[in-house]
Amino acid sequence: MTPYTAAQTLKATPLLNRARLFLDLGGNIWRPDRDPWVYEEMLWLVELHGIRATATARTEAFANWIKQATDQTAKRASDGRPECPYNGQCPAPNKIPVEA
Repeated sequence: MTPYTAAQTLKATPLLNRARLFLDLGGNIWRPDRDPWVYEEMLWLVELHGIRATATARTEAFANWIKQATDQTAKRASDGRPECPYNGQCPAPNKIPVEA
């Protein structure tokens, strides 16, 4: 699953189920330390597909991850959708047609 697809799936998932789905997709979630000494220890950290996001709340960390994953996806200038390797065309056939 690509980061863009994971982001769209997480965006469509209710807030209460996002953490479970995020873990099912292979992501990692780190909660803040109980007794933080520095600011970074007070933040939630989520990581999936090499994209990391932090925030003071878990739901905000997921929202930041979704935004980063969506922003890193190359998009077409015409309609803002992700670029497709086929550009709307069907994949090439596996066999070369035989002429009659």
